[in-house]
Amino acid sequence: MSEERLERIENQLIQTVQSLTTMQGQVMQAVTVMQQNITVMQQNMNAMQQNMTAMQNRMDSMEGTLLTTMTGGFNSLQNYIIDLDTDLAQNERKTEDNARNNRRLNQRLMRLENRNDNF
Repeated sequence: MSEERLERIENQLIQTVQSLTTMQGQVMQAVTVMQQNITVMQQNMNAMQQNMTAMQNRMDSMEGTLLTTMTGGFNSLQNYIIDLDTDLAQNERKTEDNARNNRRLNQRLMRLENRNDNF
């Protein structure tokens, strides 16, 4: 082989080694970027999980608040209805007492009128 040919092969080998070294650097850089992206993605996943937990806690809290409010409202309405029923029953008793007293007064008045007529 001639010296020129050996020199060309040597130059090609040097260029190939340089290209491989450059590619190795690019691959290492790409791997580093991918590792950073994976780390960021893991951090985002952790943050999203924390947000989901916080949202679940808010939902549980809201559900408890609504349940307490609704139960309190229903209990209040039930007590109001019981009070109205009690008042109505008392008014009915008073009405019955008044009607009974009116009948007695009418009977007494009729007796008194009959006595007056007899005298």
